[in-house]
Amino acid sequence: MTLVVGVGASSRADVREIAGLVESVLARDDLRGEDVACLATAEARAGAGAVRDAADLLGFHLVAYPVGVLAQVAVPNPAEGVRARTGTASVAEAAALHGAHTLGGGARLLVEKRATARATAAVARIIPANPPVTDEPGAAGS
Repeated sequence: MTLVVGVGASSRADVREIAGLVESVLARDDLRGEDVACLATAEARAGAGAVRDAADLLGFHLVAYPVGVLAQVAVPNPAEGVRARTGTASVAEAAALHGAHTLGGGARLLVEKRATARATAAVARIIPANPPVTDEPGAAGS
């Protein structure tokens, strides 16, 4: 599992909107659900509600991070309106990047945030901290 999907959502978002957005992002970018390690979001959205229900519906483990942690993540598309409402300028991109970094030691944003009326999603790839060493000709260190 090499992907983390970050999700941000308003309190008015429903499970169909969030799950549909995540499925759409994965399909549009030829990413596979079986490669998703987890859905990541802000703590305020991880309790009972649409984000948790969407994770359950999609079969993804849900992880949540404090907004103070998400606020420290550099993202390509910060939004001041989101910062005013939540305390962080990004939820989807920041959660995806932070989750991937936490799981692997490094992260690369594959899909910048995409939005519906009440939800956003972004995808980051987990970069292993210690890539496997091979003895194949042409491998690094040969």
